[in-house]
Amino acid sequence: MNDLALYTKQINAVLDYINAHLNEKLDIQLLAQQTNLSTYHFHRIFTATMGEPLAKYVMRRRLELAAIQLRNDARKSVTSIAFEHGFNSANVFCRNFKKHFGMPAETYRSMSQQENSKNRTLEHNISPQSRTYSRYFCRRKTLKIGDKCMNCNFEIKQLDAIHVVYCRHYGAYTNMQQSFEKLMRWAYPKGLVTTPDSHLAAIYHDNPNVTEEEKRISDACLIVKEPIKTDGEISAHTLPAGQYAIGRFEILWDEFQIAWECMFRLIDEHGCQCCGLPFEVYLNNSETHPEKKWLVDLCIPVTSK
Repeated sequence: MNDLALYTKQINAVLDYINAHLNEKLDIQLLAQQTNLSTYHFHRIFTATMGEPLAKYVMRRRLELAAIQLRNDARKSVTSIAFEHGFNSANVFCRNFKKHFGMPAETYRSMSQQENSKNRTLEHNISPQSRTYSRYFCRRKTLKIGDKCMNCNFEIKQLDAIHVVYCRHYGAYTNMQQSFEKLMRWAYPKGLVTTPDSHLAAIYHDNPNVTEEEKRISDACLIVKEPIKTDGEISAHTLPAGQYAIGRFEILWDEFQIAWECMFRLIDEHGCQCCGLPFEVYLNNSETHPEKKWLVDLCIPVTSK
């Protein structure tokens, strides 16, 4: 394995560790241990790979996840959100939030809620009895955002752990094709692509409403039956078992963003919030579809608010 591939694999492992422990204490010595590099070399390689030092990256990720919760959960206090996302005081959180987003956290929340109120045009009514997500199931849903109507099969259910191999992508989601191509060149000779359960998938680490395009991270994935050893730029990850909201859509490429908006509004309507990394699973090859549409499951790990 050359140095570039080795460093890529080491940084992937660190980013996965950060995602799983973002509300805990994260210092450079702890994370350098994940790579078997000295603190000095780890700091240099991380900064070169990510375009920002470790401390700045961790701070930004915490602030962005807090911003998502401010947008989606009006009932939780700013102080509670600050502590849940790894800050040891509300003052530290508020000071850094204003520096990053250019406005106080409460102002950001108020503006986001006004925006959501204007855009909320889902064409369905939900009874109070349906708000407990563990009891909710709806086979077919018709949704409308603006002048766009979409249909999906929607349910919230327990999923087993999902094992994937992935090639990580940095930047615009629309440019992930190169990462998928690298993944396929690695997976085909190993016979991983032709198995019945070998669907392609994409995992998203960021919310495009919050994270700048050039700083977004996503994973071009192949679902595998069990954990396997990887090498080079390819890494492995396991999506944890748990409750997931799943919407099955049949859509064109330019409708993916609207479909995701529908999903997040649906889980909000049913008293849920995202508690992990959303992902999509591709169930067909759009080139073989008569209308060039994708059959795709959009999946969001959820917990009750």
